[in-house]
Amino acid sequence: MTTKRRTNRRPGSTPFDPDEHREHVFSIMNDLDDAMPGLFDDLASEPSAEDLGEIVLKVTGSAQFSPTEFSALKMSPLAGNEDKHFFVLTNQESRALFHQLAEKYSADASDWEDPKAWRTMLEKVQNIELYGRDDRVGPSAIQPEGDSVATIDIVLWPTSVMNKSAEKVGRERVRAIRSFIQASDPTDGRVEVVYSDDRDPDTLQVRATVSAQVFDMIAEHPYVERIQGPLVAAVTQKDIFESSAPTQPPLPEGTPIGIIDDLIVDANPWLRDVVVAQRDFPAGYVFGSATRHGTQVAGLAAWGDIAPLLADPDYDGQPFPLYLARVAQMNSHGETQLVDNAEKQLEDALRWLHEQGVRIVVFALGKEEPDGGAIPEILSSTLDRVSTELEMVLVTAAGNLKEAAGHWLNDYPSYLIDSSAKVAAPGSAATAVTVGSRAHADVVDTSSSPYGQPIASAGKAAPFSRTGPSRATNAAGRQKPEFASYGGSWGYDSSIDQIIRDNAGLAIPTLIPPVNGRNFGFAAGTSYAAPRVAHELARIKTRYPDAGPNLLRALLALSGDQLPTGVKNPNEVMSGVFGVPDADRVLESVGNSVIFVYEGVIATNSHLAIELPIPEQFATGFSQREVRIALAFDPPTRRSRRDYVAGNMTFELIHREPLSAIQAAYAKQPTAKQLAADPSLTFVPAMKGLPMSPPKTRFKSSTLICREYSNPVRGWDPDDQIYHLVVTHEPSPWTPAQKDEYKEQRFAVAVRLVDHGRPELDLFGLAEAQLQARTRGRAQGQTP
Repeated sequence: MTTKRRTNRRPGSTPFDPDEHREHVFSIMNDLDDAMPGLFDDLASEPSAEDLGEIVLKVTGSAQFSPTEFSALKMSPLAGNEDKHFFVLTNQESRALFHQLAEKYSADASDWEDPKAWRTMLEKVQNIELYGRDDRVGPSAIQPEGDSVATIDIVLWPTSVMNKSAEKVGRERVRAIRSFIQASDPTDGRVEVVYSDDRDPDTLQVRATVSAQVFDMIAEHPYVERIQGPLVAAVTQKDIFESSAPTQPPLPEGTPIGIIDDLIVDANPWLRDVVVAQRDFPAGYVFGSATRHGTQVAGLAAWGDIAPLLADPDYDGQPFPLYLARVAQMNSHGETQLVDNAEKQLEDALRWLHEQGVRIVVFALGKEEPDGGAIPEILSSTLDRVSTELEMVLVTAAGNLKEAAGHWLNDYPSYLIDSSAKVAAPGSAATAVTVGSRAHADVVDTSSSPYGQPIASAGKAAPFSRTGPSRATNAAGRQKPEFASYGGSWGYDSSIDQIIRDNAGLAIPTLIPPVNGRNFGFAAGTSYAAPRVAHELARIKTRYPDAGPNLLRALLALSGDQLPTGVKNPNEVMSGVFGVPDADRVLESVGNSVIFVYEGVIATNSHLAIELPIPEQFATGFSQREVRIALAFDPPTRRSRRDYVAGNMTFELIHREPLSAIQAAYAKQPTAKQLAADPSLTFVPAMKGLPMSPPKTRFKSSTLICREYSNPVRGWDPDDQIYHLVVTHEPSPWTPAQKDEYKEQRFAVAVRLVDHGRPELDLFGLAEAQLQARTRGRAQGQTP
């Protein structure tokens, strides 16, 4: 059905010649009708005409088209692109109507009686082409020849362009393609639908094994946008089984990481000499058999991503040193299980690790159910109390779902926002860094799962990952899990209606206890996402060795790749509030990005103003700029109180106001009665901060906050350099005695300025010079 393409040039020269254009549009249609006789015939008026069925037309415009311009002509809009091409699904009736309209358009303009919008649309038309086989068959598609068959991925036109019934029409089209394939060659048992995916109207697809005859038929089907060869998994079982040991023993270096887990088997050559010390808890306990869990978590904490080790035995990276506190063993079901009193062993393990100089700890074990009881779990409370006392950062897993509130494939991701999918203890701890899992890939290793398909797209929440927010006294809840990392994902095999939990293409590679000379395995779970975040924390701690736990958490938030929006979206899958962290984003202030940090204390129930150095050059010119600010604090916690945490903190970004005005506005104001009694008193109205995203109410119950001010391109003023970060502490309604014990609060702030439009700008040098000249970036004043 492919015709020779006409030039994609608007006829005539500037100014636009309407007479020439009318003739041009009608000639395009005549050429198409010559190439495919009957294309524009009206069946009602020409009974002998053949119904050519549904055909896709590609319309090129001098400007972008809108879907409604074609739906008004009874065509089904499919998609548009940046090249001003618009693709529409037509039937015999709509094509005849289009042709009749073009005939009227080619006549005298004074005779036009149809809607003006139709004429405006035709004036934009530069070219019309048939979308045929050559357009559909991609270069990666393997076309079977002779008696052979090939497996192909069939991408359907999205139905998401429709305002109504997008999902329904998408499902109908996928069913139509499935039926078309199944009925196309019923005598060939090799021809089959491997799987189909109609969950998202924007990504409709079918995988099928087809013969040459069926391939040709699919290549002409109007519902098909593209035919491709199946993607190949980046890691396969073959890669895992054929991996090598390192050519040189690893040399651990940098910040130590504590592991509270099962045994680490350092007979794996990639972990040899990486474990500096280990101790059993409780002391003297005779442990049973070990699972792989401790070794897998350890490898990810020490190395981060294991894939480079798998690919290159000469990999020259260096792991972080590890300290192991063993608290778990294999149970009768082959699962990793804590021994003895979990809370006591966790506390004892943390204190021992602290004595060894460890300040970053991974505890990737937890409960199987959400922390949704009347009050927070003891395990979470213990973690908060001890890690705050010892000034440690504890990284925990959000927890894994074992059952879904719906079908694992068809109902993804809706079951992840169900109450049964919320974060499990100890991931609900207020001061812990809690980590969910995201899919790093969405290509199944078909060597082990030929009928498998991914449940989650790459970058989306893994189907097993527990989500937030956690319970809190405000509507937005506590923002958990704060981070996500790539802990693998699952697939689904519809042919047997089962989850695929252990596919090498979807899971992540891990180190395992050596077995038959093999040092690598693969796994999926939030337990394997958490140590990867601990690895990023250790990178930050190595760069900033004096950073306390609050500053480490604040910098980690700055290193994330996203921020949430709004206060609370009931349909939001919160698998990682600040996204996937990457320490490279905060290790250095270079070029057009500069980072300021501040650690200190604030009196409870008070405000603190910190002046920020905004270079004049940053505020000059036209460019997209942003200020991202993260704040972390570690308040006392108490399970028995309605407000689990003893206090909350917020911040505002204030500009164009001197420090004295800020202090006056944030000071305690007299009441109306006091003003009436004492005329000398003055009421200073509240000061409004710059609009930041998300709003501060989103983080009212959270101990880690990150917000952004991204001003419009023209929204900066070079004379507008006075910016203050005003930090506020509000105590919770605890008892007077408890408040007396809580006089001050530790906190840390990390601020990043970025000028996206001017990579050549030396923000670091400019800010450093300004700091030296004006001693900015330190606490300037505190108001009671």
